[in-house]
Amino acid sequence: MELYLSGSESVAQAVKLCRVDVMSAYPITPNTPALAALSDLIRDGEMDTVSVNAESELGSMLICSGASSAGVRTFNCTAAQGLALMKEPLWMASGMALPVVLAVASRQLGSPQGLLSDFSDCFSERDASIIQYVCENNQEVVDNLIVAYRVSEHQKVLLPAFVIYEGFRLSHSYELVEIPDRELVDDFLPKYQPKHAFVDADYPITQGAGAFAHYYGLKFQQYRAMLDARDVILEAYKDFTNIFGRTYPGLIETYRTKDAELVIVGMGTVVSILRELVDDYRQKGRKIGLLKIRVFRPFPEEEIANALAGVPHTLVIDRAVTPGRRGGISYVEISSCLGGDAGKLSNYIIGGNDISVEEMGEIIEETLDAKEAFIKWHGEVFDEGAAKLIGYPNYVALAEKGVKNLPTLQDGEPIMAQGTTTCAGCLSLPALRLALSEFDKDTVVTNNSGCLMAASAIYPITAFKVPHIFYTYSNAGAAASGLEVALKRLGKDMKVFLFGGDGGMFDIGLQTFSAALERGHEIVFMCYDNEAYMNTGVQRSGSTPWLSKTKTTPFGKMEKKKNLMKIVEAHGNVYAATASPAYPQDLMKKIRKAKEAKKPAFIHIQCPCPTGWEFPDEKGIEIARLAVETNMFPLYEYNSGVVKVRKSRKKKKPVEAYLKIQGRFSHLTVQQTADIQKYVDHEFDELLRREAMTKGQ
Repeated sequence: MELYLSGSESVAQAVKLCRVDVMSAYPITPNTPALAALSDLIRDGEMDTVSVNAESELGSMLICSGASSAGVRTFNCTAAQGLALMKEPLWMASGMALPVVLAVASRQLGSPQGLLSDFSDCFSERDASIIQYVCENNQEVVDNLIVAYRVSEHQKVLLPAFVIYEGFRLSHSYELVEIPDRELVDDFLPKYQPKHAFVDADYPITQGAGAFAHYYGLKFQQYRAMLDARDVILEAYKDFTNIFGRTYPGLIETYRTKDAELVIVGMGTVVSILRELVDDYRQKGRKIGLLKIRVFRPFPEEEIANALAGVPHTLVIDRAVTPGRRGGISYVEISSCLGGDAGKLSNYIIGGNDISVEEMGEIIEETLDAKEAFIKWHGEVFDEGAAKLIGYPNYVALAEKGVKNLPTLQDGEPIMAQGTTTCAGCLSLPALRLALSEFDKDTVVTNNSGCLMAASAIYPITAFKVPHIFYTYSNAGAAASGLEVALKRLGKDMKVFLFGGDGGMFDIGLQTFSAALERGHEIVFMCYDNEAYMNTGVQRSGSTPWLSKTKTTPFGKMEKKKNLMKIVEAHGNVYAATASPAYPQDLMKKIRKAKEAKKPAFIHIQCPCPTGWEFPDEKGIEIARLAVETNMFPLYEYNSGVVKVRKSRKKKKPVEAYLKIQGRFSHLTVQQTADIQKYVDHEFDELLRREAMTKGQ
C-alpha cells in the first residue's frame, strides 16, 4: 500500500507494523510530529501499544529500558539535546543487552542552540555499542525500523539501535512510501521472546548489577556483538529483499564506482543529490562514482576499503565534525579504513547546511580541479558582523575598541526591549515583562528552554538589556545556583532571576530546581505555566490539568495536575506564590516580595495559551481571570510555613464557565465537568484549612 507520508508519519507506520508493546518519548523539535502521529494511531485503535508520557528524555529512555528488561518490545524517538540527556541509560541499555530501538530525527547538538540537521547528536554515541542506520528517504525510515528490530533482537546481537532520519529534511517532508503488509512483516519479524532479560517469579534473575572485575570481559562481549551484527544485518537485508522486493545490498551501496576517477562518499539525504550529479557528470564524460554509507555502526570498514581500493581521489561529505581531529567524523573513519596506500582523500564539511544541486556541483568542480587532497568547510564559517551584535549593548565595545563607559539602564527603563515575537494573544511574555519590571540593571537573567527562549534571544539578537545566560533545558536550576554562588564570591550584589515554562519547572528541570531550593540559593524562580509543552506542539506535561486534551492525551489526561506549589513549600524556608497576568498589581507585589526575600523564591504564574488551549486570541485575560474566579487557579502565598489566600468579594463562579470556552475541554461530559468541580472545591477547601492552621505563626 502506497501512502503519502512525512518522515515522522513513516516512523509511526513502521512502529505500528513492528507490534511494539511499550513506547515512551519526550517532546523535542523536530521529533515531536512522530510522537504525535504515534499517539493518533494509539487513539484510533490502530496500535496496541502502551505509551508512557515521561518527564524528560532521561526518563523516557529509562522507561523503555525498564520495559525491555521485563521482556517486551520497546520504542523511543528523540533528537539532539534529548539524545544527549539519554547518554547514561543508552550505555546502560547496551551493557544490559536491551534491544531498544530509537528513531532519531538528527539535529545540531549543544549550545549555542541550533535546529538544522546534522549527525553530531547520533555520531557522538558511536562508542556506546549502538547500531546506527542512516536513512536517505522516508522509505528507508520504514524499512530500516523493521530491520532494526529484527537485528537488535537477534540472539547474537541484543543491542540498541538508532534509525537516523534528518530533522526537517525528512521528518517534515512528504513523499510516497510503500507500507508493507502486516502479514509479511510478521513473517519477517518474529515475536520478541528474550532468553536473557525477563521477569519471572519462578525463575528469578539479576540484571544490570555491578560487574567490577568482570567489566572488561563484558565489554568484550559488546564488542563481539557489534562485529556479529555485520553478518546479521546482511542476512536481514537479504531476507527483506526477498520478502518485500526492495533491494538493500548491504551496509554500503556503490553507484558507478568501478572505473571512477573520483568517488564521493555520503550519508543521508545528500546522497539523492549526489546520485543525480553522478549521472550528469557521466553524461559529460567525467568518471565520477558514489559510495553511500547505509550503516554507520558497525562501521563497514572492509566494504569501504574494497570499494575505494585503487580510486585516485575520494571526497567525503560530512555532516558532523570531531574537534581535535582533522576533518569530519566520516572522513576520520574512512581514513582509518584506507591506510597509507590510498589515493587522495579529501573532505568537505557541510554540517547542517542545506545543499542545493548547484552548490554540490560547485563542490565537485572544486574537487576535480584540486591538485592535492584538502579539508574544507562549506559556506560562511564565521560572520564578523553578526559577532559584533551579540548582546545589548556589547556591540559598542566590540565595534569601538577602548570604549570604557558603556550605556547602562536608566531608572524606570524596562529590562526587556520591544519587538519580541510570540503567538497572537500570548500571555507569557506580558507576565515576564511584568515580573522583570520590578528588577533593575543589577540583575542576571537565565532561563530554561521554552516559548520565551525563542521569543527573547535568537543569535545574534537579544531582547535583554541586562546580563542574560541560557544554559540547558534540564539543568538551569543547577547552573543558576553556580551563577549565584560565583556572584557572591566576586562580591557583586546582583539578583539572579530564572524563568521557565512548565516543562522546565514541573518536569525535566524539577530535580535541579528542587536542589537549588533545598540548598537555599537566593534565586527568584518564575514559572510561566501554559499547562502543556507549547513550544513543541501541545504535548502533555506534569502541569496539564486533569482531563485536558493534548496531542499526546487525545482523550484527556487521566492524571491530576502536579501540585508544584506544594513541592516548593515542602522545602521549608522559601517564599512561594501563585499569580496571574489578569491581576497585574498582585503579580508585581509578589515579585517584589520574592526579590526582597533573602531566600529562595518562586512565583507560579498561569499563562493561558490561545494555540494550545484553543480559544480566540483576545480571550486570554478573560480566561486567566476566570481561572481565579472559579478557583481553578487560586491566588495565594506561602512564606516559610505561613499560607495566605487571596479571596474575592465576588461570588465564586462554577468551573463550567472556565472550561466551556476552551477547546481543550470540549470533549468533557456533564459528569466529568461535575467531577472537576468537586475536585476544585476539595482542593480550595484544603487550601483554606491550611491557611487557618498557620494563622498566628
